[in-house]
Amino acid sequence: MKKLFVLSVLVMGLSGCSGIHQTDETFGAHAENMNILFMQFPGGSTQERAMELAPENAEIVTINSTASDTSSVLGVLNRIVGVDQTKVAGTIK
Repeated sequence: MKKLFVLSVLVMGLSGCSGIHQTDETFGAHAENMNILFMQFPGGSTQERAMELAPENAEIVTINSTASDTSSVLGVLNRIVGVDQTKVAGTIK
């Protein structure tokens, strides 16, 4: 039972996702990375992945990202164990 629990936590923790919610006039896209000891899973830039999901005829209004740099305490803590997240929102022309 303990091995199954540990395996389940690892699978959920190592997964990163991205997605989009879209209406006729607006959209919101997101992308996440899991950080463990400065390694990112699934890796790559969350901003690039979120921007790829934006519709072709979209106007970006906001981009919000969590701190993932090494120049701040929160950024370092997030890179040791944490989640990088980027949200992109805007309107569709």
